[in-house]
Amino acid sequence: MESQLRSLPCFTQIHSVSSISSGLSQQSFKINADNKSFFAKTINNNTEISTTICANQFNLAPKVFYYDDNWLISEFVDTDNLALSALNIDTKITHAIRLMTECHQLPTKPIKLITSDIIDALITKAHYSPTQQEILLQFSQLLSASISTTNNTVCCHGDLNFSNILINQAQETWLIDYECACYAPKEYDLAMFIAVNSLAIEKTTMIVEQYEGQLSVTVDLILLNYYLLFSYFINALWYFNTYKDTLDIENKKILLIQAKTQFFRLQSVLKASDLPLLSSLSIKLADILPTFDLSKQT
Repeated sequence: MESQLRSLPCFTQIHSVSSISSGLSQQSFKINADNKSFFAKTINNNTEISTTICANQFNLAPKVFYYDDNWLISEFVDTDNLALSALNIDTKITHAIRLMTECHQLPTKPIKLITSDIIDALITKAHYSPTQQEILLQFSQLLSASISTTNNTVCCHGDLNFSNILINQAQETWLIDYECACYAPKEYDLAMFIAVNSLAIEKTTMIVEQYEGQLSVTVDLILLNYYLLFSYFINALWYFNTYKDTLDIENKKILLIQAKTQFFRLQSVLKASDLPLLSSLSIKLADILPTFDLSKQT
C-alpha cells in the first residue's frame, strides 16, 4: 500500500506513512508529505468521492486534495472522533443530529437505497448453510415488504457512527467516511444512527424532536421503526460476516459481541411490538438465532 501511495501524482515528496485503523471500514493512512499532513483512504465506489466532495463544498467534510479509482486523499484533521470524546451521550447525539440535517440538505444524489439488494449481498456468503440462507431470505422478504417506497428521499450518510464524526476542542465538527452514502428516506439515516451506535430506544424521542426542530419536518415514526429493524438486521449480518472473515483474535471477539448486540436488539424491538407483521418477523428471527449458535462462537 505504501508503494502505491508514494506513486500518486498528488505528492512531491512523502516523508512518512502510518496506518490508521480505529473505527474505519477501509484501509486508511496518515501521510506526511510536502510539509502537510494528509488522510488517505482506499475506496470502492464513486458515490463516496462525489458525496465527500459535495460535503466539503458545504464545510461538512475535510477538504479533498486528490482522488482516483482506488484512493481518496483529503486534509488530515488532527483531532479525536466523537466516539472517543468525554462528552456525555446527549451532547454527542446533538452534534450528530446537526451534522445529519446538514448532510440531508446536500444537493447531491448518491446511489438509491434498495433494501433487498443489501440484504441479498450479505446473506449470499459461504458462512451460511442453505437452511440459514433460506430462513434469512424469508426474514428479508417480510422485512423489505414492510418498508414502503417513497419519493421523500434525501442524501443519507448511511453510517453515522460516532467514530465518523471528528471534533476538536473548540467543538468544531466534521462528518467523514461517506462510503455508505445513499439516496433514501430520512427515517433510514435516523434508524441507522440509533442502531450503529447501539443507542437506547428511549433516546428515540429526543433524536426525532431534535431532527424535526432543526428542519421543520415530520418524521414518520412507523417507517422509522421498520428501518430500525432493517438496520439492526444488516448490521448483525455485516458484523457476523466480518467476524467470520477476520483472523485477528481480538477483533473477532469485538465483532462477535457487536453481531450479538445487533441481533438481540432486533429481537427486543420485535418482541415489544404487538403488530401481526412484526410478530411474524419475530417468529422468523427465533428460527434464525439458534442456527447461528452465537453463544458457542469463538
